[in-house]
Amino acid sequence: MRPRQRRLIPTKHLPGATFGGDLLKNSHAKSERPFSPRAAIHVVMRTRGLFSLLKRGRRDRIAQIVETHAKRQLVHVHRFANAGNHLHFLVECREQERFQNFLRAVSGAIALLVKLEEGQTRTESFWLQRPWTRLVAASGRAFVSAWRYVDLNEIEGGAWGITRREAQAIQYGDLGPPRPWLRLKGRM
Repeated sequence: MRPRQRRLIPTKHLPGATFGGDLLKNSHAKSERPFSPRAAIHVVMRTRGLFSLLKRGRRDRIAQIVETHAKRQLVHVHRFANAGNHLHFLVECREQERFQNFLRAVSGAIALLVKLEEGQTRTESFWLQRPWTRLVAASGRAFVSAWRYVDLNEIEGGAWGITRREAQAIQYGDLGPPRPWLRLKGRM
């Protein structure tokens, strides 16, 4: 049974809404990963290998790993995108410990899957950096913007050699991203 959905709240008053990734490239964490039980979280996990997450049909197995661990940890995945060398999630979780367990389990299972398939025995880390997370205001532009960004990365990862511009043309049709001032310009 799916946990009852609570109304999400804006996160503009939360201090330090981002954590990980390039922010911690040269040092260890000096603070905790920000968390709010009533906010959505945008997560990015980068790998060392170029397109290592798409080789030999891994896309479905990685999606299955994410789905399995999300159910186990009661994490609601709004959006998920496999872009080849990085993963994007837009998730919601009510408990910080479950969210951290989800990140640990997913990153470990995916690294194990890829390393075993490629026969790697190196102790070098599979992930380039710590998972980057950002709390997203749960309603309005910030949430829709993160949703569209994850979708854009899914389009880019789904086709080999597609550029960001071509992916935007696919996502928004041939018109490009919506621009409200273009509609007003023609009527004045």
